Amino acid sequence: MARSVDEIKREMTDAFMADPVIREKYQLKEGDTFRSAFSLVSLENILFFIVAAAHHVVERIFDGHRDDVERTLERAIVATVPWYYHKALAYQHGDKLTLDEATMQYRYAKIDEGRRVVKYAAVRDRGGSIQILVSGEKSGRPEALSKEVLTAFEAYIRTLKPAGVVISVRTAPADHIRIAATIYADPMILSPQGVRYRDGSRPVEDAINAYLGGITFGGTFNKTKLVDAIQAVEGVTDVILGDCSARPDAGTYKSIVGNNYTAFSGSIISDDLNSTLRYVV
Repeated sequence: MARSVDEIKREMTDAFMADPVIREKYQLKEGDTFRSAFSLVSLENILFFIVAAAHHVVERIFDGHRDDVERTLERAIVATVPWYYHKALAYQHGDKLTLDEATMQYRYAKIDEGRRVVKYAAVRDRGGSIQILVSGEKSGRPEALSKEVLTAFEAYIRTLKPAGVVISVRTAPADHIRIAATIYADPMILSPQGVRYRDGSRPVEDAINAYLGGITFGGTFNKTKLVDAIQAVEGVTDVILGDCSARPDAGTYKSIVGNNYTAFSGSIISDDLNSTLRYVV
């Protein structure tokens, strides 16, 4: 916000009066102020007023320029990956978008958290297009959106996106993964079946499922991190990881080549751990 002429002039005259060279040249005394030392019609006062007035005009011009820039930015859509991500989570099923004439952007008239059915989202920049993975939630885990919700969500994204941008939207049940591993365990803590004597739980299976559940939606399964999660279990002394194979919900199992696997759906659940894990005690 532009300062007033008086504010600008006061800042300059305060610095002027504090300068020891000026005080010596004008023979100013302790306690003298600019107003007491210089009259309204003095050359010094007139010069300071002219400079202050010019500064004030420049600051007003910059204020107007900043306002113009801010209005332009409000109207502009910067469709970055984070922008698509936040817009996906902001979808309100059953509510209509309205055009804000001030910013020329679509928004909801009222924010209703209860209508936000997209609980997980991942956005991938494919170079020539944008891919959006979305899921709802059930029992704390991602769940594919229904066909009706997906259709409405696609219409919502098409309304928001900049013209000319190619977007694909996908929702699917979680991918499945089979993990073969040999677990060397302390016989005083774990049974040959992987059961913890103390409470009857299966801590290795729990650790694997916790790791899979903790992967960020749309993220990547990593074999090294899986082994780390298993080795952190009390009673586990060593792990030899065997074949890991995965599939989309409607696909067939394929061995994971390399160290990583990115889920088709954005999330992963385990299959048959009780039969693919072998314990050596």
